[in-house]
Amino acid sequence: MAHIVFEQVTKQYDNGFVAVKDLNLEIGDDEFLVLVGPSGCGKTTSLRMLAGLESISRGSLYIDGQRVNEKSPRERDIAMVFQSYALYPHMSVFENMAFGLQLQGTAKPEIQQRVQAAAAQLGIEELLDRKPKQLSGGQRQRVAVGRAIVRDPSAFLMDEPLSNLDAKLRVQARAELTKLHKKLGTTFIYVTHDQVEAMTMGSRIAVMNQGILQQVDTPQNLYEHPNNMFVAGFMGSPAMNFFEATLTQTGEQMVIDAGALQLPVPEEVRSRYQSLLGTPLIFGIRPENIYNPEFAPPGINPVAIEATVSVVEMMGHEEIVYFALGDGHEFLARVDPRSRFTPGESVSVSFDMNRFHLFDKASEHVLVS
Repeated sequence: MAHIVFEQVTKQYDNGFVAVKDLNLEIGDDEFLVLVGPSGCGKTTSLRMLAGLESISRGSLYIDGQRVNEKSPRERDIAMVFQSYALYPHMSVFENMAFGLQLQGTAKPEIQQRVQAAAAQLGIEELLDRKPKQLSGGQRQRVAVGRAIVRDPSAFLMDEPLSNLDAKLRVQARAELTKLHKKLGTTFIYVTHDQVEAMTMGSRIAVMNQGILQQVDTPQNLYEHPNNMFVAGFMGSPAMNFFEATLTQTGEQMVIDAGALQLPVPEEVRSRYQSLLGTPLIFGIRPENIYNPEFAPPGINPVAIEATVSVVEMMGHEEIVYFALGDGHEFLARVDPRSRFTPGESVSVSFDMNRFHLFDKASEHVLVS
């Protein structure tokens, strides 16, 4: 297990481009931390700095309390699984898994024991004599993980290791990696651009954008209490709906005014929003908090909205529906599959006003969640 700390870590290349800026992040022993964000956000660069494959321009990186900025990858007691798996094509599975141990001068009997044990954990004992070209994508992924396991490192670093697998196999591999983490009791740092992988695998998620850490929290807290519009829009599929709005009050009635959307604020929470009256806002609501009134669950605070159905995507267990408002704005909803909405028809949908977010229009930071 490894306790890892990024302290004001920055990576700036010779051309002036800053890939990672002032990264402060603490990763605890036995944690499964996922670094997530769009392409070019700095997540892989952060992982490579931790691995020792990229130099650090400024700041300090600590592993178990020891500053490792100048230490070589071999001295850091970590193992990395790459997107490409990086298996040697001329070696058998056994030889690929054993290669790192041979470089360390490990005795042959111990190499045999470690490789056999790792292969048993991953269910690839029957593959040990095969070459990588004889393996499926899922099998290669397991071999790459097995090669890391045999080293018994204090931390596993994984850079999008499932991206080459088909959709069905990715779901299976996600579950296998999660079980493997619990079995090994070792620190995992996992990079992905897929927020579904992040939500399902991480004990905590670090969201990055343009080289800057946006928020670190548990999957549920990230989803329910995003710090800003980027996190709110990135976490969740389909993404959160956003509308420019202002908060107005007439007598006792407080309303979120978003053009064609006129949404009364529930009476019991109006006092929380009093200071925001007249402020330019962004109103956010997730697609799953918009319902077909016919199948709305109990306990919501529904406000009826008239909209025109544009596109319907039947997913089996739900419908993803694109709606258009009279002022030209569009939004998405995830509704009950029994809805059977038809493109072109005008329907009523319910916004759950117990589940919305308000963001500052200028800074895009959350005001009330």
